[in-house]
Amino acid sequence: MSLATRSNNSEANIGQEILHLLFVLASVIACAACGKVGAPVSPSRLSERTSELTAIQRGATILLSWPSPALVRDDSSKFYISRVDIFRLTERRDQEPVLDADDFLSSAQVIGFMDRSTIETQVNTLGHIQFTDAVNLSQSKQLANTRLRYAIRYVNKREQAANFSNTVAIEPAPGVSMPPKDLIVKADAQDEVSLSWRAPDTNVDGITAASVVGYNVYRRMARQESGGELLNSDAVTDTSFVDKKFEYLADYIYFVRALSQGANGLIESADGKLVPFTPVDKFPPASPDPVSIASANGTISLFWPSSSERDVAGYFVYRADSADTPDKDWIKLNDQPVTTVTFRDERVVIDQTYFYRVTAVDRFNNESSRSRIVSETAHP
Repeated sequence: MSLATRSNNSEANIGQEILHLLFVLASVIACAACGKVGAPVSPSRLSERTSELTAIQRGATILLSWPSPALVRDDSSKFYISRVDIFRLTERRDQEPVLDADDFLSSAQVIGFMDRSTIETQVNTLGHIQFTDAVNLSQSKQLANTRLRYAIRYVNKREQAANFSNTVAIEPAPGVSMPPKDLIVKADAQDEVSLSWRAPDTNVDGITAASVVGYNVYRRMARQESGGELLNSDAVTDTSFVDKKFEYLADYIYFVRALSQGANGLIESADGKLVPFTPVDKFPPASPDPVSIASANGTISLFWPSSSERDVAGYFVYRADSADTPDKDWIKLNDQPVTTVTFRDERVVIDQTYFYRVTAVDRFNNESSRSRIVSETAHP
């Protein structure tokens, strides 16, 4: 073999080795780009939780409340909330509180849950979520050293649970009154809805005499399923109340709760009887008095004071030729109530005397009694 041939073969081998090295290097680079060595990253999961869980005692129940979560609509998403589980742990008051999430999970029990439909309904109607836990308050000695700790957590359709909410503890008090009895609601006076009820006989234990220090009165719209507006600024110490801040023809529900003294403040009873009531205005306004009268330029003018009643819509003016004219024969001069407190009668005959009466009418067409008669002679 010639020297030239050997040289060519050597160069070819070197070229192949270089290509092999480049291929290996490219493979290493490609593998490095595919993944990096490091600590494993846990997959994302349902992360919705609240740190604003609250609890209050109401009668023989514990009412839990918390804000609305973010409700993802795609039910195939791992962030879709399928339900919320409610946990309760019974502790002794003299023990260290169980605050570690793992310890709480191993010791607490699920006392209830709310499905997606219930969650959405409460969010739409209440603007938040609430759950009521009924508690046996008949064992007062046992309750003296009992603390109830609650937490909630959301679960998705894959049965993956989010982290627990904050825990909230409450020490149930057995000395809480039963609700008031026999609530009666009626409207017997203008712009007033009166409520009356009977005091409860016992506390929630069914034995002890009712420990009542006052009452709270509530009202809500009938279309609302729960909740209500507190009507009294201070505790009502009597068994009656007058509501003056209502709207006529609005459909309401009224109810009353008794108040008992707890260790850390007042505790409300459960709701008393729910009474639907629609206030209807059947009360005529007061008649406008006194009415003044004058005549000039072939016109008789009447004047009267403005009504102080908030629902007065206007006034009607009646005329007769004699003060002795029967009520049914007086002529109504205006078909629609005048909204001013003056009226000009231009349909008169000079030198003839006319007699007038004025009534007030409210927006529900309740007409007052007629004012005292005034008279005037038409002057040119």
